[in-house]
Amino acid sequence: DLDEWPRARSGQVASDNAAGNGRAENSDANCQVTTLEPQPPPICHALLVRRQQFAVALKSRKLSSPGFSNVNVKAPMQLDDPTLDSADPDTREAWLLEAIRLQITYMRATVPFWHERLSNASVDEHRLESLADLATIPIFTKAELRATPPVVLLPSDTRSELKICRWTSGTSGRPTVNFWSETDWAALVAATARMIGRQAPMQAPTVFNAYSQAHVTGPLYNDALRQLRAVVYDRSHHPEEVFSTLEQTELFSFDTIILPAKSTRGKGVGLADLLDRDPNLLARNKVRWWIGSSGTFDAETVERAQAQGVQVITNLYGSSEFALFAVSCSKERGDYHVSQGHVLVEVVDQSGAPVQTGQFGRIVVTHLCGMDESGKARSHGGTQMLRLAAGDGATLISEPCTCGLTTPRLRGIRRVTATD
Repeated sequence: DLDEWPRARSGQVASDNAAGNGRAENSDANCQVTTLEPQPPPICHALLVRRQQFAVALKSRKLSSPGFSNVNVKAPMQLDDPTLDSADPDTREAWLLEAIRLQITYMRATVPFWHERLSNASVDEHRLESLADLATIPIFTKAELRATPPVVLLPSDTRSELKICRWTSGTSGRPTVNFWSETDWAALVAATARMIGRQAPMQAPTVFNAYSQAHVTGPLYNDALRQLRAVVYDRSHHPEEVFSTLEQTELFSFDTIILPAKSTRGKGVGLADLLDRDPNLLARNKVRWWIGSSGTFDAETVERAQAQGVQVITNLYGSSEFALFAVSCSKERGDYHVSQGHVLVEVVDQSGAPVQTGQFGRIVVTHLCGMDESGKARSHGGTQMLRLAAGDGATLISEPCTCGLTTPRLRGIRRVTATD
């Protein structure tokens, strides 16, 4: 623990001198103490300085550096504010820019992996004057993520606060894992509740949540829907062949169902498969709302659901490393509004620079914020990921939408190929 380092070294020097050793040497080859005053090795000293800078920045909400004027944020983002996704774009960019500066400073101060990577790339977060300036930060690839031990991406000072740990399904390679702290999870739940809440066709829905609780979306849907005063019944952990989803639906009454469109490994059985086995499932239960993710919903399954009386279909998008971060537009079919606050989502070209509206690019995502008890943004304390390209791409649509939201949209989401 860097906070304990000076105290520990001081004790070591004292014992060495008492033993008649005179000059004391740390077992660390990079650290040699030549005086009685403990001197940290260069990397430790840099991390201590960055940690102190971060503490000052958090207290004042002010960042400054040579050549960059002070930036004052009167109040951090209120992540449980339903108007966040319809805020003025300039105001929202100022919030996000301040948040990414603070998060990078935190990463640099608490995670040696990111301290080294950012220093090697000559990144100075204080000089970021717009979100477009993030292009100077190298993309973090899925291959690099797989090659990095999970604990290397965790801040040492928040590990006791970790709440949720979930692995990816491994459909594109060796599974990876992500950790969320208590406050990270609160921000994710608030963002998800904002996304789905505005599309709810009823107050206080009664929900059958058929997503696997072993996947991050299982507990996430439960917590987010309960914030909307829903009653949520979760599918059991039993395999489909032991205790089927259809059997479990017979045990409850519900007006909302949470399922992917197609069966997906590690996430749950698909609605299309259930309707093949029980064509009247939705009509018999008087289901009015279908919520799901794990891929965009195909037109055939959407039509089958609507034919049985489903009034609202909410299709969410995300990745296992970040969970959910975009929701289908209620007006523009095929468009997905990017949720704001808990993550920062960019669409970039091959060089890592942002694409213009109407252009296709890779989707890269950053863990951005946690949320304190008052709903205000704070640093993300779990797995630290900056500009991860998880393998998908989309066309960016920046113009305000006819649905009333001003957030950027992702259109035509698909896996990125070698020719993109």
